[in-house]
Amino acid sequence: MREIYVLTGYDDFIGQTRKPWVSIDTDAFIKELQSLGFEVRKHDFHEVVNGAVEIRDSLVYYSFSHRENLRPYIRDCLLYLQRKGNTLLPSFDLFYCHENKGWQELLKRDMGIHSLDYHFFSSKREMQHYDLKFPLVFKTLTGSNSTGVALVNSKDDILKELTKHEPRVSWGQKLDYWRRKNLRKHKSIPGYPNYDLYKDALQYQDYMTPDIPFILQEYVPGLSFDYRVIVLGDKYFISKRHTKAGDFRASGAKLFDFNIENPRPELDMAHSLYKRFKAPCLSVDLGEDASGNIYLFEYQAQHFGINIIVRGKGYYVLDNGEWRFREKHESFEEMLAAALGQFLNA
Repeated sequence: MREIYVLTGYDDFIGQTRKPWVSIDTDAFIKELQSLGFEVRKHDFHEVVNGAVEIRDSLVYYSFSHRENLRPYIRDCLLYLQRKGNTLLPSFDLFYCHENKGWQELLKRDMGIHSLDYHFFSSKREMQHYDLKFPLVFKTLTGSNSTGVALVNSKDDILKELTKHEPRVSWGQKLDYWRRKNLRKHKSIPGYPNYDLYKDALQYQDYMTPDIPFILQEYVPGLSFDYRVIVLGDKYFISKRHTKAGDFRASGAKLFDFNIENPRPELDMAHSLYKRFKAPCLSVDLGEDASGNIYLFEYQAQHFGINIIVRGKGYYVLDNGEWRFREKHESFEEMLAAALGQFLNA
């Protein structure tokens, strides 16, 4: 039997199903893995971090979490496990893509996947070095259902979007800036003969003024829908997501259907991406313009929404070069375990 470690969050959490805080049936998932011939060892992240269990040179399938305290904790745990020679499922590169649209773009570039041009900035001050061609799609690094996504037609539009998301300077920080600027008339600092009161106050103000990183992505005009494709091993689920009137964003509109006349271009693209990303599962958001060009907007290898799996009637499989539709009879846990098994046995 092949041994595999499964790392869970609080209360055996492995996400996600209906919502990011709703776990799959972890016991059922593990039973499915066992039925496929795996010896499963289940642990919580804290057991690894605090040395209660030592995992070396093994297969490790792990959960993700949107909890702000758990995300860096999981990151540190996975880096530690990687240093111990373990194989992470999915890879650490793909883990780092979750809630990180900036790294998604960098990983695509590193892999030679060119879809849409982009700019990735740590601050609005960096925009001055680039000749931006509008319109562009503004994106914060985190957020789902189109949260933090907007169409911008100028740098002023970008600044307006940033003000919606940047943290506010506190009154305490404003008071401290005033104090530094006005109440240090004769201050000097031993060992720093070039200390300048006014310059220091300005630097302090700049340092304390919040900035956020953001993405500017090439805009594809004329789209009234996009496609979500989820790959679980050899099973390809696809839905069409429509935009609301006057809005270019399909994600979060909750206007989707499964009646797609010719899904082959999107299924072919998803199949190609799945092979390149090398993960048990993959979720991709795709757009197709009037000329038939297909674009990859975003992707995740875990903890993605599964509405199209639960609400759709079935999935496609690639059979001798042809995409064939099959009705769904398995549970999500069964399909997830099968996808993991197929990936490891490939």
